Amino acid sequence: MKKKLLNNFSLKLLSFLLAFFLWLLVVNMSNPLIENSKEVELEVLNGDILESAGLTYEIVGKSTVTVKYTVATLDAYKIQDTDFRAYIDLADLYDVTGAVPVNLEVVGNQSMISSAQVKPEVVHVNTEELQRKRFDLSIVTEGEPEEGYALGTVTLDPEYLYINGPVSQVGQISSVGVEIQVNGANANINGTAEPVFYDANGNRLSVSSQITYDVEEIGYEVEILKVKTLPLDFQVTGTVADGYRYAGLTSDVQSISVVGLKSTLSNLNTITVSDPQLSVQGATQSRTAVIDLTEFIPENVSIVGGQTEATVVMDVERLSTRVFTLNLEDIKQTGASSRYTYSFAPDEVEVTVEGLKDDLDAMAEEDLNAQLDLSGLTSGTAQGVLKFEVDDGLTVENYTQFQVTVSQESQTEEETVPDGSSYEQEESGEDSGQVSSNTDNE
Repeated sequence: MKKKLLNNFSLKLLSFLLAFFLWLLVVNMSNPLIENSKEVELEVLNGDILESAGLTYEIVGKSTVTVKYTVATLDAYKIQDTDFRAYIDLADLYDVTGAVPVNLEVVGNQSMISSAQVKPEVVHVNTEELQRKRFDLSIVTEGEPEEGYALGTVTLDPEYLYINGPVSQVGQISSVGVEIQVNGANANINGTAEPVFYDANGNRLSVSSQITYDVEEIGYEVEILKVKTLPLDFQVTGTVADGYRYAGLTSDVQSISVVGLKSTLSNLNTITVSDPQLSVQGATQSRTAVIDLTEFIPENVSIVGGQTEATVVMDVERLSTRVFTLNLEDIKQTGASSRYTYSFAPDEVEVTVEGLKDDLDAMAEEDLNAQLDLSGLTSGTAQGVLKFEVDDGLTVENYTQFQVTVSQESQTEEETVPDGSSYEQEESGEDSGQVSSNTDNE
């Protein structure tokens, strides 16, 4: 029988239900009181008293208190934290310790709550001088405009704001700015943004609720301008000293990007830089100049990218000479006649060329493009004439003198004509053609 009772689930369930109803009957008849608690937000009264004295305050620790109360068991679920009001009155602040008593009121379900008490009964409040400080707003743009465009003027409204708060917290703020997203922009943009706070290292700051400011939203308008890249044309003036040559200019900036109206940029293809510093007059060595490029930018055009100066080096080098030896028999001859033979004494000449050392080192004899001019010479001896074609920057200074001996051919060819007369047939020589030269030395 015992085993049957223990293994019967239906009997077990029935026993549980009977026990529950028996408990419920007892509770309904007695409804005993129980103790419970709620966490209640602490209200602050008369904060303006401190503000009028130039002070701000902060509650030490939590901004809530615990309310313990007694309630009937069956009513416990009806009690909410909003049934209680916990507050401090800063008019009761004790300056020495900063202590303020906590007041408690039951504002809801008063008939169900037989007693209530608050913990802690006293809270401490720290006071600190209140500071008001003006901050000019900085502009922080994020991203880059679309390629071929650049940022123009950014306008903020307002351009500054005032911050109020505890001295210690306001002192942590180094600057206030507005962050504007311009990534991919190809037209003017506008909008509003909340102010952002930064410390002395430029890092963002999260400020407490004690920090207040007079403007919640900052209006902005960003100008997006068309960009054009223009080469720089440096105008070098003056003449270097004798024995030297200006070898060219190098600059750390070859071109600059500018922005402006489309109509203005359409007629602008280069930036001409003519500065008094760009002079090599009387120079015997290279000269360096730092040029302010903004002085050469047309009106209504401005430089973008931050590169406003160019460091220019005007290279001045001492001239050198090099001597080349030429065999006259190997030189191209012009103006020769087939009626004559030519011989030379001496048969080699030395040609002296002046120029920059690097250019001279790169030369070979064939780069002289030498030509022996034999035009107009008849039997006898005459002074030889050479002509040269050399690259710009090189000059043939001189060449050694030589003699040309012209001899007439020893035999002519005779032919008989049908009427019995004879004539001497001469082969008239044809010039091989003249080649222009930039140097003619005798």
